[in-house]
Amino acid sequence: MDNMKLFSVLLICAALMLACEAQLTFTPAWGKRSPGSLTMNPLASSTYGQDACKTPVDSLLVIYRMIQAEAQKIVDCSQK
Repeated sequence: MDNMKLFSVLLICAALMLACEAQLTFTPAWGKRSPGSLTMNPLASSTYGQDACKTPVDSLLVIYRMIQAEAQKIVDCSQK
């Protein structure tokens, strides 16, 4: 009986190992501080760190309008 339990645990572990497969691929510019990372970020300016975290105002306005529209829909549905 103990051999059967051991066999079933090993079988489950083997099945999990086959199901959990991953691939890691690192390119030369994969790190945050790599020389190529500045050109990959469209929001980054020419100097490192300057205005890299600022969000464009237009994007914020679009998000704000979308939230307003959804809030208005909720209010309209709750009044019915």
